[in-house]
Amino acid sequence: MRRRTTATLLATALVALPAPIAAADDGGPGKVVLPGVPERLSPQQKCTTFPGRATSDAPWSRNALALDQVWTLSQGRGVKVAVVGTGVSDAPAVLAGRVRALGGADEDCVGRGTFQAGLIAGAASPGQGFAGVAPLATILAVRGTGTRGESDPARLAAGVREAAEAGARVIAVTAPMDGTDRTVRAALSAAARADALVVVPAAADSVPPGSGKPPVAPAPPQDALAVLDTGPQGTRPDSAPPFTRADLTAPGDALVGPGPVGNGKWTGSGSSLAAAVTAGAAALVRSYHPELTAPQVRARLLRTAYPGDLPALDPYGAVAGAGAGSAPAAAAGAVTAARPGPVRLASPPDTSGARNTSLLVAAGSVGVVLLVAFLAVVLPRGRARGWRPGRLGADGPGPA
Repeated sequence: MRRRTTATLLATALVALPAPIAAADDGGPGKVVLPGVPERLSPQQKCTTFPGRATSDAPWSRNALALDQVWTLSQGRGVKVAVVGTGVSDAPAVLAGRVRALGGADEDCVGRGTFQAGLIAGAASPGQGFAGVAPLATILAVRGTGTRGESDPARLAAGVREAAEAGARVIAVTAPMDGTDRTVRAALSAAARADALVVVPAAADSVPPGSGKPPVAPAPPQDALAVLDTGPQGTRPDSAPPFTRADLTAPGDALVGPGPVGNGKWTGSGSSLAAAVTAGAAALVRSYHPELTAPQVRARLLRTAYPGDLPALDPYGAVAGAGAGSAPAAAAGAVTAARPGPVRLASPPDTSGARNTSLLVAAGSVGVVLLVAFLAVVLPRGRARGWRPGRLGADGPGPA
């Protein structure tokens, strides 16, 4: 009986011990594998017609950017954001009725421009985890590449000028721009006169196949906001295309967005996608602070960013942060890379306090187990003696 009582009390005490923390699921059966959105198409490839795949899961970037929190303040209403790239289709439900196109930019043979537009202003809907950063902003589609995504620097610069003249307050560009090019400088001057913030990728999205050593992207225009892509861990892969200068980092790896047809989702990576995410954040700021100029919005995004080797975008801080463009852009600190390399976040936070707390809890739990075991032995003996003290060295109960 005594052994049974002891075992029962020990089992009860062990139930009170802290349960192990479950590991996050990194994949497995039932997970939807999304297709990769193309960057460009070869002459032999047909236009993208696959509708993507359905998923209601929220992408990692939604939590990383605290979008649900910032949407309580701003959703980009009233701000027109231009996407200068492969064109934008309004066929996906998340963009339906909210895209205006210049020229033939309402057709997106590749799908990348539509994906970028979705990252910026894709509508939020119940039961769906995906939404753009600024779901109430509108999109201006401007051609900046060939119809199959072919690189065209002159067309890209012309697209920036056209977007500014058409009233875009934020302009997202699909490829790096050379700040030393005279045509690019003229386009940025036109954007400055129109008070439009230009957001450009600081690096190429990928290395062209068969190109050998990837070329370093040119230094972007000083007036533009140059953005690098990072993944869920806050870093770039060592194989990521190199850059010359960057101002900011933003989510750009394994993002989720719409394709040019249907309502399925695609995935994509690259600095141009990080630039689109940042353009959405700029729309949030311009909607909530309409009094700010484009240079002030740029400075605010940099000043409120998370510190690190390169600052990391913080949409909530940019919208709700104290001040209104009081620091000049130069003070915010554009960063020049001494050599191409991965972006690293600041050191991980100190978790020693949490670790010490866990050790104290574990020690306390062990103490409880030992106390219960002790009482399980002592109580039956005390009850048998009628709670009278035993003789020193006696093995069993007896009178004093």
